[in-house]
Amino acid sequence: MANANYRFNDRGYGTHQAISELVEVGTTVLDVGCASGYLMEHLRRTKNCSCVGIEPNQESADRASGLGFTVVCDSALGAHPVMDGTWKFNHIIFGDVLEHMVEPLEVLERYRSLLAPDGTMIVSLPNIVSLGARVRIACGVWRYEEMGIFDRTHLRFFTVRTGQELLAEAGLAIVNKRFVGPLTFYGGRRFQGITRLRPQVFANVMIFAARPID
Repeated sequence: MANANYRFNDRGYGTHQAISELVEVGTTVLDVGCASGYLMEHLRRTKNCSCVGIEPNQESADRASGLGFTVVCDSALGAHPVMDGTWKFNHIIFGDVLEHMVEPLEVLERYRSLLAPDGTMIVSLPNIVSLGARVRIACGVWRYEEMGIFDRTHLRFFTVRTGQELLAEAGLAIVNKRFVGPLTFYGGRRFQGITRLRPQVFANVMIFAARPID
């Protein structure tokens, strides 16, 4: 799941800002792959949310627990049986974590049981065919890196279309979308419209809020 070195990104308009916009004030939130708890801390401080985390890395889980959050130290599939039947959340966040999983579809299907009525899953995924990635691949370059689209721990790769197909296959209907990339990172929200016009090219990350179809 999330790299232990990840931090809250407050530069421009990025993934964390987009996710935060999709979370309602005063709600219960489950952050799957919560790392050190930076996003949960932001949501607690700015939106008065009650947050619970899941994090497989013990050091990161301990840091998140140290902030006062309940954190289950396990994989997503390992943690689900512990939480099922006990917890219900208004929002379940998969922030740049599904691409690290062997079976992201199974994870989404199972975690539907933890959603409160009218709750949403908020999913962010990197776009493997964004402009920068296209240029690198066209030049014959694919080098894994510590973070980003070419993160060496990525097991799955998504485009805007296949990301939406993953949610549909999991029985989820998208109710809101956000797209972020270099234009929004450096120029802020005023460039969100341009990024949204051609997200398959301009968006490094796609963020979807979805509800169970049934």
